[in-house]
Amino acid sequence: MAVTPTQFARTTRTSANWNDAKRRVLAAYREWIRAAPEIQTMYSVPFPVSVIRTRMRQEFERHRFVNKLPVVDVLLMQNNAEYQVSLLSAPSTTTYREHTLRL
Repeated sequence: MAVTPTQFARTTRTSANWNDAKRRVLAAYREWIRAAPEIQTMYSVPFPVSVIRTRMRQEFERHRFVNKLPVVDVLLMQNNAEYQVSLLSAPSTTTYREHTLRL
């Protein structure tokens, strides 16, 4: 699948309220979950997609109890950047598994 760098571009913005932040976080979570098969193929991860999705969920759960809206916005910006890098950059000698899937 050919991807263009602008395909995953997101404008940097702040959440208007908690409902907006919740909607943005759920959208980011769904993007990662949908990208799990592509990540498995691209980085040759030797785990099933279900394990990759579980690890992704754990990363989102880690920040579940953040209670400051500006912090949520920063986490969303970092999430967007990491998502772009994960799907646009070619795998390097250090595998995705070594950085992200520390099981």
